[in-house]
Amino acid sequence: MRIRAWKDDVFQDWQANPRAAKSQLILVAFRQAHRWQTGAQRVWRGPAVAIYTVLVNWILGVELPPETDVGPAMRLLHPQAIVINRETRIGARCTIRASTTLGNISRPDGTETDSPWVGDDVEFGVGAIVIGPVRIGDSARIGAGAVVVKDVPAGAVAVGNPARLVDGWPEEKNSQLAERLLY
Repeated sequence: MRIRAWKDDVFQDWQANPRAAKSQLILVAFRQAHRWQTGAQRVWRGPAVAIYTVLVNWILGVELPPETDVGPAMRLLHPQAIVINRETRIGARCTIRASTTLGNISRPDGTETDSPWVGDDVEFGVGAIVIGPVRIGDSARIGAGAVVVKDVPAGAVAVGNPARLVDGWPEEKNSQLAERLLY
């Protein structure tokens, strides 16, 4: 990743997280660690990524591996107990709230499934869980405490355990409902 693209992503992350110093710190550290992890092999890469892991995972409580593909302007609201698998792909301008998990499924035979692919402008409510080879479409909303194991189409609202799509709502009411379900 070139330095200009890195700076653009950092500035977009900062703008998406105004007055949220912890979120800004996590995302700046992530962008730098991602740059180190995916860039040229350097002697100091291993120790630098280890420092990132200690700071972000252990101290700040957010598991966001540097290998993860994350689009610009990610928003972290109350970043604590967030777990994101390294193979997860997250689009631009996504909002992730506390205690959200995006990961794969480990089967009894030791094999693992793929991880979620998340489109642009997706919002995750507090405690949302998305596991397995799930695709979340652009502008979808995943409600608080929802457990998603099936694809969610673009613009849909998924709630419950197991998650189900909320339908039959006019668009303006759907947006209001989604806001209530995210917290």
